[in-house]
Amino acid sequence: MHLEKRFWTFIEGLWALDHLELRNAVENLTHPSIIPTFPDEILYTLLRGRDGIGGLNMQENADDDILALAYYNCVKPPLEDQRTRNEFAKYMAARNVTETYYWIRSRPEYEHKPLLEILIEQTLERSAWSSGVEEEAYTREDRALEFVSLPFSEEEEQFVEKFLTEGKGRNYQGANDTLLMRRIAMGRLADVASEAGTRGRKHDGLNWEMLKDGVKRGLGPRKGEEGFTV
Repeated sequence: MHLEKRFWTFIEGLWALDHLELRNAVENLTHPSIIPTFPDEILYTLLRGRDGIGGLNMQENADDDILALAYYNCVKPPLEDQRTRNEFAKYMAARNVTETYYWIRSRPEYEHKPLLEILIEQTLERSAWSSGVEEEAYTREDRALEFVSLPFSEEEEQFVEKFLTEGKGRNYQGANDTLLMRRIAMGRLADVASEAGTRGRKHDGLNWEMLKDGVKRGLGPRKGEEGFTV
């Protein structure tokens, strides 16, 4: 009875969140009169709620998928909680690889490598792929093509290569293919020509072995020049 109106709004938002009425929760919890309170915890609940906490899908419709992003953009939670930060990175990567990369670059430097690992995992690892409407609209092929064209810094480039050849990422489906695609995209043709042990299935009558042979012939005597690019 004696609470200010803004506190009513906040409590109503928490009540809706507790009952997984996500749209009503976001409308209340992003009200301009509210001082952001427990923002990381609220964002984590929105991220978990969109998939159905406890395995139950409570979304009213597919449009609710954007609610976590709407809350993030309105409130700007600090993401100090690693659990929330990781879940949000997975959520972002499923929506747009390029935007996720630039978001990672905006985060503190000590977070970059762990978040890059999540971006790689969401792009390549089969168990991480989502299902349903979102997956149909934004396929694994779309994500992979975006990923190999990202403007990595030299340090990021080295980290990604090491992660996909020596780290956890070496077991991801298409890890080696991704590296070859990246080298081609960056014009590192000598590295492509010297790559060994990659064949893969044929697509339209072409596989990696045939492509590498073509690159070798095209480079001619230059194929031995370390780091040759075009």
